[in-house]
Amino acid sequence: MKNPTLFEDLSNEVLCEIFDYLNAFDLFLTFASLNERISTILKYIRFHIIVDSMYCRYQIEFLSHHLTFHSHQVISLDICNKICDQINTIAYLFDRYEFPSLRFCTFRCLDASSKLKNVIKQLKKQTQLVSLHIFQSYDTKYDYLSRNHAHLFSEMVLLNIPLSLRCATLRFHYDYSQLITSTIINTNLTYLELLFYGTFDKISIYSLISVLRIYKSLRQLNVIIKSPNMIQHNTNFNISNALSINKNDLPIVASLKKFDLQILTQFDIHSLGLILHCMPNLHEISFTFITKDLNTPFIDVLLNGNIWQQILISHVQYLNKFNIHISLLTDEGLFDLKSILDSFRCFVTQFDGWHMAISRLETFEGPRTFYRYFYRNESREYIDNLSSLIDLSSIVTLEFRDRNHLRQSHIVPYILLACVNIKKLIMRTSLLVLPIVIDNPHLILTFSRIEYLRLFDDYLYFKSKPGTKIVQCFPCLTKIEIRVYWLDYCIPVIDTFLAGFGKLRFMIVEFVGNDLPDVPISRNYVIEKRRQSFGLNRNDEYKVNVMLGDDDLHISIP
Repeated sequence: MKNPTLFEDLSNEVLCEIFDYLNAFDLFLTFASLNERISTILKYIRFHIIVDSMYCRYQIEFLSHHLTFHSHQVISLDICNKICDQINTIAYLFDRYEFPSLRFCTFRCLDASSKLKNVIKQLKKQTQLVSLHIFQSYDTKYDYLSRNHAHLFSEMVLLNIPLSLRCATLRFHYDYSQLITSTIINTNLTYLELLFYGTFDKISIYSLISVLRIYKSLRQLNVIIKSPNMIQHNTNFNISNALSINKNDLPIVASLKKFDLQILTQFDIHSLGLILHCMPNLHEISFTFITKDLNTPFIDVLLNGNIWQQILISHVQYLNKFNIHISLLTDEGLFDLKSILDSFRCFVTQFDGWHMAISRLETFEGPRTFYRYFYRNESREYIDNLSSLIDLSSIVTLEFRDRNHLRQSHIVPYILLACVNIKKLIMRTSLLVLPIVIDNPHLILTFSRIEYLRLFDDYLYFKSKPGTKIVQCFPCLTKIEIRVYWLDYCIPVIDTFLAGFGKLRFMIVEFVGNDLPDVPISRNYVIEKRRQSFGLNRNDEYKVNVMLGDDDLHISIP
């Protein structure tokens, strides 16, 4: 190539297009002081700020320094409130800047800090905000957002809606009681996701009627309905509130095309019919029901595909995709799996062009004693049954939960062979290092595609030999999490992973004890190890971060 095109030869228009794909932090770090031409371009482009949990305080301070001159150009924020060595990251930035051009905003892992009031105040002033998404943990134990702040966020987004807002996600635990008495009508929101949380006398599937009465232009609605665990065992199932509902008075949202409903509390399938009546033009439904209590009434009806067919035909005649996921805790033999599957086959045989996908029906069995040959003979049948429920080749995340280890050891290779496109694998360490799994030559291709590996619950002394095998089996790994008993015994395997995984970006090691007064895994240690093995670019060394806590070690690598 006689006349190669250099970066500085690119036109301003092309550079602006390239910069639009980059995070603001990377742009400032790489180009802010490069030359006058680039500095001029930076004055006119749009900025996207992404702060994930692996960021450090000095990166936020560096970013904040440059925002002094560019905050008015920021159009999108995606911020994790808790980073490696700082909390209240969102308040830190909103206390300093108003972001007048903000259009897309995502907050993650909010806490109970009083500083959020100023954030909410700033958001109310936004005139160009198109989407606002708040993501908290699905586990109530780790959702630290206070009820007061949940009320303020929901009031701002759902009742005092900015005229520009079109998409909103409020995935935190709250009952949204203010919606019941609201008389407003909104025609701006087209996408809405809510997590209803409360006792059964306060929230149920009928809570959706208030939502549908208010938001008349929705095209997609995602709803999660949860109740505290203590009521899961309440067998007094009361749906008396359904009797007072006048079907002729139900709201109709003709624009709604996609509906995702997740139920983690008591549920009557017939109540779904009233909700679907409000969505006559629905095209897609995704339904998830998870329970640990078999005393939940109507469970047999819920598992009957013919009943589902009747309800869907009666209310959503334009439906062309129906995803269903039912997960329950049961004893072997309590349900006839074949009969359940056959009842759902009506969707395939009676509807041309349907895209039916039963995501999963799980039956959890208690510990039993079986002979080894039994599992071996049953493995193929198990996979065939599983394949009839879901297209295994479409799975990208696969988790082997901690149940019957003996049975899993013989089924694992079959499942891994069938799930050829998985990117994330979660399993017990002792299960992975079994010869039938890690030394299986048929799994080489499957392992070579996995990018994220999480090994849990064994608290093993990780020897170097299994560590070396893991490096050899997973050449494309970018993130690995392991759990060990003593950190000091795990130092050799950490060395093996640092020197062996060329594409590694994150490593997390959880441990119970640490007898080393001075752990050798420092930031400089990691930099030197990666430099020796893979020629780490000196310009990327600032991105290396090592955090040692009381029970975990976090390493991030560029």
